[in-house]
Amino acid sequence: MKKPITKDQIRRRLEHQTKAFVDAGGEISAIEPGLSGIDEAVTPIRTPVFSKPSESRTPLTDVVKTLEERRRQKLKRTPKKVRARATARKKQIVYDDFGEPLRVIWRDD
Repeated sequence: MKKPITKDQIRRRLEHQTKAFVDAGGEISAIEPGLSGIDEAVTPIRTPVFSKPSESRTPLTDVVKTLEERRRQKLKRTPKKVRARATARKKQIVYDDFGEPLRVIWRDD
């Protein structure tokens, strides 16, 4: 199996071709940023969105309802409602003025 060409190999090949072009007497002219190599006067760019007329859509609401009903019938049990968890109690240590722990209290936050 042949390995795919890496970006580094493509970059080196382009640099080699550019150097060969300049060495053969060719000139490279600067092109303004934002210009495209496509000549729109010859071949205008066609977007596939506007090239075809709009197609009619098939409503699938009845199909979806049928599938949902079939899925509900296959359930062996009714789904349980998920209850929100009670807030966890937090352990807080009370210290005296000298930094020694006095007691532990539990807080409901």
